[in-house]
Amino acid sequence: MAFHVILTKCFEDQDSARYRFESDGGEAGTLAIKKSSGEVTVVEPLPGDEKGHVFSRAAAKIRKEWKAGRLPDATEWAS
Repeated sequence: MAFHVILTKCFEDQDSARYRFESDGGEAGTLAIKKSSGEVTVVEPLPGDEKGHVFSRAAAKIRKEWKAGRLPDATEWAS
């Protein structure tokens, strides 16, 4: 199964950043990443992603960016 996930930063302060993540269906969820630890959590689940497949890819992408010292305004995951 192919995935394309678009992540767009919607909030940032000194402790965390929040991203809207969406897949091809047009629905969106929200995740947060703690800047100190890289821990990623769901703020608002993506409708229809009950098994968390889209969220896990979005989380992996934003964690990879965080490990590289970046929290970009927008990024994407494609597989």
